[in-house]
Amino acid sequence: MEGGRDAGAKPRIGQEGRRALVQAAFCYAIWGVVPVYWKLFSAVPPLQALATRMVWSCAFSVVLCLAMRVRFLPLLHDRRAWATFGASSVLIAANRGVYIWASTSGHLLETSLGFFLSPLTSIVLGVVCFRERLTRVQKAATMLAACGALLFAATHGGSVWIALVLAATFSAYGAVKKRGGYDALPGMAVESLFAAVLGSGLFAVGWADPGFWELAHTAPDALALTPPAGIALLAVGSGVVTAGPLALYSAAANRAPLSLLGLLQYLSPTLVMLLAVTCFGELPDAWQLASFLLIWVGLAAVACETVRGREARSRSRRRGL
Repeated sequence: MEGGRDAGAKPRIGQEGRRALVQAAFCYAIWGVVPVYWKLFSAVPPLQALATRMVWSCAFSVVLCLAMRVRFLPLLHDRRAWATFGASSVLIAANRGVYIWASTSGHLLETSLGFFLSPLTSIVLGVVCFRERLTRVQKAATMLAACGALLFAATHGGSVWIALVLAATFSAYGAVKKRGGYDALPGMAVESLFAAVLGSGLFAVGWADPGFWELAHTAPDALALTPPAGIALLAVGSGVVTAGPLALYSAAANRAPLSLLGLLQYLSPTLVMLLAVTCFGELPDAWQLASFLLIWVGLAAVACETVRGREARSRSRRRGL
């Protein structure tokens, strides 16, 4: 992710900055309701849906870069880019595959938990990969998140793996992209090319052995579209719902304070949790609520610390320090 031009300053955001925050909000809102899309697409097995998503998101990303005159092909001559985007495409493919399967198999609460955990696992990766130092609040938040995950595992057994895999792969994906340091849109296009190769490989295996698609089979949801025309439309649209939000985020991240973007990111798992509870009958029990509560307390503490730090930096700037 790329920082804003004045990530620490108190927003003199103006109209352009407000537009950036609206773009970010739309991005996170799309990610929050996208499980409905995969339920509509659930007549297609999850592995096949993942392969379809990889191929069409590549097409959309390339067209978007061409339309915006963003040059990305020179990155293919960079060996470090191959390592970066090869790794990031595998990580995000694993993340998206688990997400699609969980969205269509009655595990939305676990996906919500995973993305609430993700900012805290990113803190841990910052220490491991970038030798960042944790504040006391971050240490306490990380401990609370670990307790929440352990409580969920102790009371609900194996399903906690969904949350842990989603949190770990998304955080590792962010760490790989940060270490790479490439511009967002060209990087997205090159990453989508690598992902399309992986998706094509999945299609080749599925063509050779149709039983491959059943390895992660889930029953079609009641919302599933079954007419061929509807499935074809959803297949093409999978590229838009994959690359579109990333393009919105890329546009927003260059103009809005990262501290505000960091607070907005909690919109996505909140919407997923609301969908699970209000629309799809995944009512949390007392133990699940306790697990979420531990994580929410940690996130709230980190968010408050971020806001206070941002205000302190703003005061320092106003004093000319």
